[in-house]
Amino acid sequence: MLTRFTLSLIALIALPIAAQPASDPAEVDAVVTAIKLATPDFKGLCQKGPDGIRKASTEAVMSLMSSGKVKGNPQALGGEAGQKVGRECRGG
Repeated sequence: MLTRFTLSLIALIALPIAAQPASDPAEVDAVVTAIKLATPDFKGLCQKGPDGIRKASTEAVMSLMSSGKVKGNPQALGGEAGQKVGRECRGG
């Protein structure tokens, strides 16, 4: 029989990233800035679509994490930064 604690833990683990607490906006902005600095041809990045943005976001997060400049959840940071870059690509 599952305990209440076990059920709560299962529910927490099953939450999608979007439903989990948002990352620190300053860290998300740092990732976006790192993406832009590493990609001088921003229009070219936008033309690569979601896969290109995801790759650039992952690389930026890994670099910032390894240098200790961001400390949040890397998956959440990358996702939020990627979404922000995607919105900028679409003019939003």
